[in-house]
Amino acid sequence: MIVAATTLGHGLLRAGLLVDALFAAEALCSTGRIRRAAVAGALVLSPLLLAGALWHSTQVLHLRHHALLAVAGIVVGLIAIAALAALFRTRPRLLALCAVIALPFRFSLLSGGTGGVLLVLYVVIAAGALALVVWDAPAAAEAVAEGGASASELPVQRSGLLERALAVFVVIYAIGALYTPDPSKAAEEICFFYVPFALLFVLLARVRWDRALIERCARTVVALALVFVAVAAVEYADRRLLFHAALNNNQRFFRVNSLFYDPNIYGRFLALTMVLVAAAMMWESSRRRVALATAVLALLWLGLLGSVSQSSIVALLAGLAVIAAARFSPRATAAAATIVVAVAVVVAIAAAGRLHLSLSDTASANNATSGRASLVKEGVDLFADRPFAGFGSASFSCEYLSHMPGMANHVCGSPGPSGVTSDSHTTPVTIAAEQGAVGLIAYLALLAAALLTLARGGLRRAPVRVALLAAFVALVVHTWAYADFLEDPITWTLLAVGCVLARE
Repeated sequence: MIVAATTLGHGLLRAGLLVDALFAAEALCSTGRIRRAAVAGALVLSPLLLAGALWHSTQVLHLRHHALLAVAGIVVGLIAIAALAALFRTRPRLLALCAVIALPFRFSLLSGGTGGVLLVLYVVIAAGALALVVWDAPAAAEAVAEGGASASELPVQRSGLLERALAVFVVIYAIGALYTPDPSKAAEEICFFYVPFALLFVLLARVRWDRALIERCARTVVALALVFVAVAAVEYADRRLLFHAALNNNQRFFRVNSLFYDPNIYGRFLALTMVLVAAAMMWESSRRRVALATAVLALLWLGLLGSVSQSSIVALLAGLAVIAAARFSPRATAAAATIVVAVAVVVAIAAAGRLHLSLSDTASANNATSGRASLVKEGVDLFADRPFAGFGSASFSCEYLSHMPGMANHVCGSPGPSGVTSDSHTTPVTIAAEQGAVGLIAYLALLAAALLTLARGGLRRAPVRVALLAAFVALVVHTWAYADFLEDPITWTLLAVGCVLARE
């Protein structure tokens, strides 16, 4: 009876995830009433699926044992969502600003200490979605503000190549949840990230991103980054982390993480902010503003060094290369980048020789790459085992542990051996292992659609679009060493804003 109930529950969960992804895809690709209905469906279905997937997990035990507190929190959240929705109805730019402010903040409530939940951002998304469903805001508000037009008189914005590529990727991921060995983990990925961030894209793509709004959001991002650097400076001086204090004992050297759970995510945020500041500086004619931008970059660079995040530094260099190519000469930039890569390879080989490290030896390579070598190698082997459709969404950790010596009977969802990292840190490898060639094709198509959209019509006289393209490239490069591509709301935000500007 228990087995039958569990099987039925997993079957309903898998089907629900596919329906939820279809809602998100419809919201991305449709318009008018169909979009509003899809947004409403995703807004209701996602929390229900999450509740079903996590109800019996240790992640929500404290909420189940404190029912009154949980109910009070839900009521407060619903009130906040309703109040914000009323504000967003008449002030659509406030939605964009609130979303930008909320992007980096995570709170460990339901995540079991795995980095926290973007709780503030989810409230903003839910409020914006509610405003869209009930009042067709923010588009209606902008039309009224600019000329008294009704929502029905607004020009219809058809979905483009980028929206369709995003929709296809999300649906393919949900299809992978139909045969994954870990449907609960797939539910977290879809309901915590893919579906709500698809709604975020829809909401931000409906806002008019004029110069005033872009500058306001850019100043906000820089201010947040400087605050994070200040917190990191306190951590560095005290040699004590505010969050994820276990890193104090596990690392060979001290790494700051500021208000983030992971030093690499902190480093990613700083690197992307530096790319945006550098792009603005390259087209700035005011000496005073150039000097101010230089000072900001110096402070952010110091903060980035404290994270000791090599992947963030490489991402920063990739973003700066895009800026240099757009501002100066693509050919000269390519030549300079080739020289830098060649020097880096020579230095790496020399350092490996002097430190007696060998990338051909798995143990030595793992020591040099913090365990990444085994993750990549096993990911490639998993892809070779099931090259067409992979092992299913969110299955990498489970399959990686199952293929370890002596772990053949490992149960998905249970912890692995102490000190073993089982989550892939390379997005293409993860996709190859989980969705196979089908997923890889969708991923490459999405990257192509994103780059074509962000670079549409040329960039030489559009510094804002250069900044968005450079930041997106930097983020993609970072995901090749740390993952979290569409799981990062910054990805969807960059694409949404870039999509709006490309249409103008």
